[in-house]
Amino acid sequence: MRCLRPLASVVALLLAGTAHGAAQDSTAASPPVDSIAVTGAVRNTPAQVIAFAAIQRYQPVTYRIVQRAIQSLFSTGQFDDVQILQRRPEGKLVLVIAVKERPILQKWTLKGVDRVDEGTVRRKISLPEARPLDRAALERSRHAIDSVYRKRGYYAVEVKVLELPQPNNQVRIVLDVHEGPRVVVSEVAIDGNTKFKDKDIVKGLATRPEGFWWYRKGEYSEEKVEEDLRSNLPAWYAARGHVDLRVLSDTLIADTIPGKAIVRIAVDEGPQYKVGRFEVSGNRRFSTEEISNLFPFGREVVAGDGKTVGDPFSNADWSAATEKLTNLYQNNGYIYSSVEPQETRRTGPDSTRYLDLKWSIREGQPATINRVIIVGNEVTHERVIREAIVLLPGQTFNRDLLIRSYQNVSNLNFFQQPMPPPDVQPAENGVDVDVIFRVTEKRTGNINFGASVGQGVGVGGFLGLEEPNLFGKAKKGKLQWQFGQNINDFNLSYTDPAILETRTSGTWAGNGSAAFSSSSASPCSAPGTPGSSPPGACSRSATRTPRRISAGRSPATTAPARRWA
Repeated sequence: MRCLRPLASVVALLLAGTAHGAAQDSTAASPPVDSIAVTGAVRNTPAQVIAFAAIQRYQPVTYRIVQRAIQSLFSTGQFDDVQILQRRPEGKLVLVIAVKERPILQKWTLKGVDRVDEGTVRRKISLPEARPLDRAALERSRHAIDSVYRKRGYYAVEVKVLELPQPNNQVRIVLDVHEGPRVVVSEVAIDGNTKFKDKDIVKGLATRPEGFWWYRKGEYSEEKVEEDLRSNLPAWYAARGHVDLRVLSDTLIADTIPGKAIVRIAVDEGPQYKVGRFEVSGNRRFSTEEISNLFPFGREVVAGDGKTVGDPFSNADWSAATEKLTNLYQNNGYIYSSVEPQETRRTGPDSTRYLDLKWSIREGQPATINRVIIVGNEVTHERVIREAIVLLPGQTFNRDLLIRSYQNVSNLNFFQQPMPPPDVQPAENGVDVDVIFRVTEKRTGNINFGASVGQGVGVGGFLGLEEPNLFGKAKKGKLQWQFGQNINDFNLSYTDPAILETRTSGTWAGNGSAAFSSSSASPCSAPGTPGSSPPGACSRSATRTPRRISAGRSPATTAPARRWA
């Protein structure tokens, strides 16, 4: 069912006056309105419609006043059509405001959404129920659904709007989605590349054409294309010396019938830069020779890489070397240091483009760890967490040890994941630092149980309890019990990683079992009853295995107790 746009019709008010006066529009003399009538209004009262129109009785009415009245009525969102007519019964001027009210949106539903998360589609729809149907909002919602599918490669999607009239001028809207096939990328073409093959460039992109293997689906995604244009393609070229790459355009040529598409990307590669001069400034803690060992270009620096000064510049190698130099300083306490990589473009005598590279270093003062603070451990004892932290007060700040401590605390698996990164704050003296670990406890224990009923074995079941952080001290307790008519087994274990808060650990394990069996030769009845068996003809036997309980302790290990500042 097609949605017709609201139509506003205005019948010109042929007010009294000469033809010349009518041509003067609002300047012409107009007779006053004797009365105003309203037709077509059901939900709105005539007084409300007249108030919306802002036309008053006994006041002259011009063409501009009528235009403003129609605009005011439409702006309320209550009407699909508005007409203002004039009548002259018995020589009096009567204005008739004829309106067609919008139906009330009773409910809207979504149909046909299978290949995209329905919640994602619903969040794009803005159609308030129990209010007059806004057809402009309905059209925006239809386009929003279409956009959601197109971003995911469904270019053949079709969204139909069905209006189902209901009693009392209400309507139900059905957004019927025909998804169609997902467009598959058959080719990624790079226009403007003169030094590299398309297939080599495509290997560095997230958008890949379909291939022979099942994992090469080639599904089109607008998000992946945007990622390629914004970062992947420039990074691929920058790793090969083309740091001035420009993406000129991107085009998707899609054929929705077979569901195939070609992605064309036009680029301006720019010149290829080679490595020029290298310089280090601001270094005092480490010599220039030590820092030059991290320089990624040069035969004497990078063993086996084959690169010498004058080779094509690689932004990826340059960034990785800068990160290594930053870590070198921060692992030696220079937490406030900064390494700024600088590239200066230069053209050589032979018109070769060079990049002169420089590391500008600001070392600052080395920092010592003042305090290690733990926040949020409401159940787990602080000693347990500190055992996992390899940073100690008084040590020189070390970034690698900070990362290792964070991983150790996270691997305890006592806290919600992911944990927030450690917070490094300046100490009161302004030079040293306080390291703050923030944790949030989570439930660590688990319980599992089950039951079964069978002919001949009766009712049986099992119960299991496990707690890896018993008493908040990282002690492990585990109980497993299997019971039934013919079996009764249990296993119990307890592990203490720090007996009496020392480096001595121990494990106690115990298990026990009891088995029952019964058999009968024939049914028996009480002696002396009719049909009873003769004495000795009826037998019963029952055996019970002895209960076995064993306990053991793992070999204990001892080590000096650890002290904390």
